Amino acid sequence: MRMNAAARILEQYAALQPHAPAADAAAQQLAALGLPDSRDEQWRYANLRALDGIADFRPGRGGQPNAAPAARALPEPLPDHLRLVLVDGRFDAALSCPPAALSAAGVGLARSTNPGPAGATSGPLQLLTRMFAAETLTLVCSADARLELCCIATAGNAAGYPTLDVQLAPDATLQLVERHLGGAQRASLPGQLVCASTRLTLAANATLRHYRLQEYGAGVLWLDNQDARLARDARLILCQIGVGAATARHTAHIALAGERAELHWQAMAVANGRQVNDTWVRVDPLARGTVTQQRFRGIAADQARVACSAELKVGGAGAGARVQQNLRGLIDGRGAEVDLRPRLEIRTDDIQASHGATTGQLDETLLFYLLSRGLDPATARTLLKWAFLGDVLGEITVPALRRVAEQAAAGQLADVLASGAMS
Repeated sequence: MRMNAAARILEQYAALQPHAPAADAAAQQLAALGLPDSRDEQWRYANLRALDGIADFRPGRGGQPNAAPAARALPEPLPDHLRLVLVDGRFDAALSCPPAALSAAGVGLARSTNPGPAGATSGPLQLLTRMFAAETLTLVCSADARLELCCIATAGNAAGYPTLDVQLAPDATLQLVERHLGGAQRASLPGQLVCASTRLTLAANATLRHYRLQEYGAGVLWLDNQDARLARDARLILCQIGVGAATARHTAHIALAGERAELHWQAMAVANGRQVNDTWVRVDPLARGTVTQQRFRGIAADQARVACSAELKVGGAGAGARVQQNLRGLIDGRGAEVDLRPRLEIRTDDIQASHGATTGQLDETLLFYLLSRGLDPATARTLLKWAFLGDVLGEITVPALRRVAEQAAAGQLADVLASGAMS
């Protein structure tokens, strides 16, 4: 009889040597907690059965990244950005910019073998990172910098644990483009796990513009955990685009710890076939006068599922907060499903708040209009989907990256867009 996923994880961890004390503590926690299931509201829409398809939870063997396939998978570099590369969760110095270039840009880089940052979202699945991650990459920005981080998964059964700790000094400004690529391309292959963990710490008056584009292959299970903490007058602009992986789960906790801290969060997920894309994000305004803007756009086609749960809790310490939540989903297919849950818990009278969620199908009136103008049905439906995503894609201010994100979304929507019909 095959062991369940939790038992296999613990058995494979036990076979690894040596063990760090923090990793052992994480393993003990996992043994006590077990893996989450759909009865847990936080994991209600996640495809946790995908864990049963993962044969090997251990990271790739050896201390060197698999550079040859990673180099082939690397996209064209972004103009005016310094590039860093992680291959199967390990930093690859040969494919990254020289340390001197980072220093000149006011960025410090450090690698450590600790099991990664533990943040507020530390739950059963983030414990995997603390058990198996080969290293943590720490970036400390003290000036005005632009970085491109490419996380490459090579096509194999070994798991990858890209682990990142980003720290912004007071008054620092960082534009960070994070791309996740590669991995098993066919869903028929044994499942491949990529479990990412990111911690963001913004000091007073720091600004981080963070773009994240996930386009892993169809044989990948992507588990993503993100924690952020913002000090006084700090500003985080976060744009997340999810189009890849067979199953993707993004978990985030963002603490607005300082007065007048601002979060501008937008996310987009496009899924087709039998893909599952689940997002759970919690924001805690912990100080006066904070600003939170959340926008989500999701499209599910064929038999895919897209879900987004956005939670925000404002206590008395968060008086004067301004909150906007706007979640929208589009269903295109009898077997498709979109689940949206905006949730506000307010314990103060001094607040400006609005929230809403809508899910529907393509507008038949607009579709009829496009058909009457001579467009074929497939093209007309694709154009309406494209327009639905426009307000999130429009938030990408890097022209080269916006083109990449548009092409990735186009590949999910229809071949007509990829062929240049939108130009």
